[in-house]
Formats: sequence, C-alpha cells, structure tokens
Amino acid sequence: MATNTKEIIFATFLDLLEKMPFDKITVRDIVEACGINRNTFYYYYSDIYEMLEEIFKNEYLEIVSNHSSDLRWMIGFKKLLDTAYNNPKIISNICASRSYEYLETYLFKSCRTIFSEFVKELANSKPIDEKTLEFISSFYEYAIIGTLSEWFRTGMREKPEELLKQFSVVFSGITTVIKMAGKASQ
Repeated sequence: MATNTKEIIFATFLDLLEKMPFDKITVRDIVEACGINRNTFYYYYSDIYEMLEEIFKNEYLEIVSNHSSDLRWMIGFKKLLDTAYNNPKIISNICASRSYEYLETYLFKSCRTIFSEFVKELANSKPIDEKTLEFISSFYEYAIIGTLSEWFRTGMREKPEELLKQFSVVFSGITTVIKMAGKASQ
C-alpha cells in the first residue's frame, strides 16, 4: 500500500502540473486531490520541489542505466525530446514558473555527465589534456541546453525528429574538433 500511496501522490502531482504552473501547485492541492492528509504527503516528500526533482532524476537514471555510454547521449537526447514533446502542458507549466531553473539544472547535470563521457571516449587515444576536454564538453553542453531552453520556451514547434536531425549535423563535427584538439596538444 505504501508504494501505491507514493505513486498516487506523484501521479496527482503530474496531473496538476498539466493543469497549472508549478508555482501555483501547493501541498494542499495535492493532498485534497489525493484524499490524504498532509502528514502522509510529508512522509514521502519534504515539499513539491522534491517531487519535481524526482521527475528529472527518474528520467536521468533510466537513460544512464539502460544504455552504453557511446549511445547514451543520442538515446538520452531523443528520449528527452520525445518526453517533452509528448507532455507540452507540463513543460509549458514548468517554463511559466519561477522554478524553471530546476529544469535547466537537471538538463545541465544530465547533459554534463552523459556528454563528458562521450567526449572522453572519442578522445581516448588522443593526447588531449583534461582542461581542453572539459572545454569541448562544456561548449556542446551550453549549445544543447540553450537550444533546448529556446525550444521549450517557444512551444516546441519543431518535432523531436527535426531537432534531433539538426543536432546530428552539429555533432557530426565533434570528431573533427577532437582531432584538432589532439594535434594542438602535441
């Protein structure tokens, strides 16, 4: 029953997030919609920010645990685009809130982990110092997050496949960047 109660609370939160901006959702809204008392809510979550963080954490864990690192960034990116595109009201309500920074923080954290591994694998046999690898990873992270942020805020007009295709063109040049960095380090 305990797991079921937590799932009900979480599903109710997602349902409310489809209907209103994150900043407008209160613990009271959640407990009333679930028909539980506040103590039950606080048994599972300290606040609604923890619930928002759980959404992002669940997505991230699914990506990193189910795919090898060489495919992880592309698969993770596609999953992120599809999930966002299929939940436009939730994304819109997160973007419309002052708590949008939680989404951006999640994006930076997961992107940094996934993309850093990818860049390091590409540079595995090349004599490139750590600082240069971090710069390359950071450059691509900011390009990704900036583009995603704009896509979210403008209502996700392009389909995920179109955006992924555009990113594929840009990312096809990363091997050239790494080769150039390797030559510059010699």
